[in-house]
Amino acid sequence: MEDLAQPLAAPVVELPEECPPDPQQLGEDPAPPAFDLASALGQLQETVTAGLADLLQQLRDKLTYDRFKEEQIARLHEELQAYKSDLVAKPVRQLVQGLIRMHDDLGKMAAALRQKPAEELTPERFFQQFADFQDDLELLLGQNGVERFQAPGDVFDPRRQTSIRMVPIDDPTRVGRIVERLRPGFEQGETLLQKERVAVYVASNDNDKAQGGQP
Repeated sequence: MEDLAQPLAAPVVELPEECPPDPQQLGEDPAPPAFDLASALGQLQETVTAGLADLLQQLRDKLTYDRFKEEQIARLHEELQAYKSDLVAKPVRQLVQGLIRMHDDLGKMAAALRQKPAEELTPERFFQQFADFQDDLELLLGQNGVERFQAPGDVFDPRRQTSIRMVPIDDPTRVGRIVERLRPGFEQGETLLQKERVAVYVASNDNDKAQGGQP
């Protein structure tokens, strides 16, 4: 009966271990993952490498284009120079060929004159030969675009004429007028190559002053 009177011992109950609270359940932000430096450096290296490769390709393309453009410009320049040279050489070649033909004609003329009797070699015959030679020269010049001209009218035109002889006259109405046309002028297109040479009337007192005389 004594045993029943003693108090009973309380049973031992093992409680489960507490788990750490879940941050999401508590409304808190989860902790960021650990930073992977090696992975970041690898990605950066790949990006830089790809960018450099693209830049190098663009530079190669630009250099190729510039080289092609320079070659095209050089080729066009050579063609232009050749064209200009041909433009200059062609008329010069034609002129030279004409001079050669004239040289041959003069040789034939001289040989023919040597076979003539002395009584036929008159001054008039020689003058005619010189006139023919002058005509041949004008024909050759005309073939190269050079034409002779005489200024219209009988009043001296200093723009297209040169006075190589002055003839004094007392009539003031005739001063400045042409006395004689001595040599023709020559022009090529609109370019004046040689002015016409003429003799011009001048006032008698002007001629005395030019010669050092008294007015």
